[in-house]
Amino acid sequence: MLNTELKNLRMTPAPSGLYFKGRPGDPRLGEWVEQITLSEMASLHSQTFVLIGAADDTGVKLNRGRPGADKGPDAVRSALYKFAWPLSRNFEKWRFLDAGNITPAKVITDTHEHSRLACTAAAHLGATVIAVGGGHDFAAPHILGTFAGLKRSKKDFDFGVINVDPHLDVRELENNLPHSGTPFRQIIESGVVEGEHLLQFGARDGRNARSHFEYCRKQGVKVLELSSLKKDDDVIDAFKAELRSLTKKTDYIALTIDMDSCSDIEGVSAAPVIGFSPWELCQFAFAAGRNRKVRILEIAEIAPDLDPSGRAARIGAEVIFHFILGRINKA
Repeated sequence: MLNTELKNLRMTPAPSGLYFKGRPGDPRLGEWVEQITLSEMASLHSQTFVLIGAADDTGVKLNRGRPGADKGPDAVRSALYKFAWPLSRNFEKWRFLDAGNITPAKVITDTHEHSRLACTAAAHLGATVIAVGGGHDFAAPHILGTFAGLKRSKKDFDFGVINVDPHLDVRELENNLPHSGTPFRQIIESGVVEGEHLLQFGARDGRNARSHFEYCRKQGVKVLELSSLKKDDDVIDAFKAELRSLTKKTDYIALTIDMDSCSDIEGVSAAPVIGFSPWELCQFAFAAGRNRKVRILEIAEIAPDLDPSGRAARIGAEVIFHFILGRINKA
């Protein structure tokens, strides 16, 4: 059935110029990456990463955000693929596959369906998914797709989600269409994730309506506000503790990071003034990489045209690199 669905999957390969090559004796990640077509993959080794780009910012525009996140995936690739190979010898046991970018459709729900199918295929084949947006509206199809892929091999399990984000993103659909403010309401109301298995890490007073905090409370969602987290001695330790707690209650976990949560970058859809540092986000990702129950990392909302320095894309690449380091060192 999945193979039949994948025939309708529309993806565009990432530009070949992004696959950076180093000098002799100094190989770069761009030389490790393999371009693949998901619909042609029959199986994958468990020690495999699959990167899926969501090069679309329609959901951001519908949510009245700053456009530009459609260029995020390729900007992150450009930065990531220039990294030198990790020092760990375990690295050589892993494959890194790039499935390209979802081809935007005329209607946002059709674009989301392609993203859902891509993540379903990658997760079903046993890969660790790395999804790069694009708007944070893609959190819904990315996470729901990963769940669907895992469910094809394991019927009954509990799925957990950590959203690192100043926004709760539990708005209602408008005109029956999703946008970058709706994904976690969609995920909860899909029944895939119970409210008590969703952690909102770093939500901010002044960035969310009272009704949205109340919705989360009624659904049993755990909300840790940035102001409270920053009072602790170590935000990284707090994240690790929450990850351990969720690990005990669930079988698989998704980590999604809206880069609007980073205080040090301008090139995002809703530029913050305060938030987490790049180092803190990297350590969140590293801890998640070391946890084998985490089956998907998503980063979202990098808008390179709003950041001529390229800093936003480089920080996004660092987050992904630290996730990779955590995963290969754990192995």
